[in-house]
Amino acid sequence: MSKFFTILLVLIFADHGYVERFSYAEKSKLDWSDFRGEPKSNSNFDASVNTGITYQWSISKEDYGKIELKYEVDSFCYPSLSWVKKGQSTNYLLLHEQLHFDISELHARIMRKKLQEYKPDKNVRRDLNRMYKRVERMRINMQEQYDIETDHSKNKENQIKWEKKVKNLMWYYREYAK
Repeated sequence: MSKFFTILLVLIFADHGYVERFSYAEKSKLDWSDFRGEPKSNSNFDASVNTGITYQWSISKEDYGKIELKYEVDSFCYPSLSWVKKGQSTNYLLLHEQLHFDISELHARIMRKKLQEYKPDKNVRRDLNRMYKRVERMRINMQEQYDIETDHSKNKENQIKWEKKVKNLMWYYREYAK
């Protein structure tokens, strides 16, 4: 009975708290099938992609006391939290949403660069948390600025400028791609 109860608890908790996601490394190009969430009927927007970055790290001491930092940084898309309103799934709008995913990947690359350059000391946890918070703030600010300047894709001239800008930045940080 207790074995059955344990399995039941695992199944119950496995279904809650987990949000489906895929990384940019797994799939860098979005398509409308990645927008599986329920559209927000009260939203002024036609679509919304939910993306973000995560990081994990560990340290170990090598010979002679040198500290080695190991880390993993990923950018993700969350399909069940991404949505498009019925009749609005155009290629142009998908390109706008794609750039949001690209911006998250750009900041994952920036985080990888910062981690690669970081020299661990006694304040590793504090330093890395601050680093992540700075990069995450930069990412959010860039996402917001992108939507403001493109008027959520309606300003086609600025949309093109942003596509070029992000493409150039992705190229600049290309060695930090996964």
